[in-house]
Amino acid sequence: MTLSLDLYCPGESWLHRLDPRTKLTMAICGVVMLLAMRSVALIAIVLLLTHLLMFSARIPWMRIRSVWQITAPTMLLIIVLGSLLGPHAGPNLVELWGWGISTTAVANALATALRIAALALVISSWLFATDQSSLVRGLVALGLPYPYGLALAMSLRFIPAIAASFHTISDAQRARALDLSRGGLIRRARAYVPIGVAVIITSLRAAENLSRALSSRAFASDTHHTELLTLSFGWRDAVITLGTLTFTVAFLWARWALGIGASPLGL
Repeated sequence: MTLSLDLYCPGESWLHRLDPRTKLTMAICGVVMLLAMRSVALIAIVLLLTHLLMFSARIPWMRIRSVWQITAPTMLLIIVLGSLLGPHAGPNLVELWGWGISTTAVANALATALRIAALALVISSWLFATDQSSLVRGLVALGLPYPYGLALAMSLRFIPAIAASFHTISDAQRARALDLSRGGLIRRARAYVPIGVAVIITSLRAAENLSRALSSRAFASDTHHTELLTLSFGWRDAVITLGTLTFTVAFLWARWALGIGASPLGL
């Protein structure tokens, strides 16, 4: 069993070909607008548009469905608790044992639940269409210091490797008759101690090898770093970025000046 933090789905669609900074701008603007929305109808429209965006980028349905599967328990919990404990304003839809569930409470709970799914899908659409290398290079191009960008890239690379080492060592210990399922919580935690020690030793060795590799490549020097692949911010990126920022500013103005999207039951 292995762990992967790379959600990238390889492809050659229009979304994949965009500059990572453009896709990051689209994701941030989408998150900002969703956080400002309270309307169930508007959030549902954003969900529909996000699905159409990912379908146009040929993102596999299995990946989209996995996002829904992860968020579904939280959404269900929010809908149930929000409907029962939410504000009792307006007419009641139903009454359970003398406890009324109002239309406003249900609408607020539904808006919050849909917002969580929409936020997850908007961010996933960015990660599904951006590989780790382009993601890090985009952040560095936006001003993230190069050492921080390298640290982020190495974290994304080595965290799955550490997880794989953990599972490999666990399987080896089980083959040597180590039982990790018996006893209470404390006993099972103690059984994981030798596995944890082995993982720490393996990680320290990997860190030492990595530090030597960086030193041999003069990472700490003041020499200008070269890049094998460079980012290209073309006219399509400029048009999409400008359009996204303009639409976001217009929506935020309409949200607070005209009240659009402020009511869960309206637009």
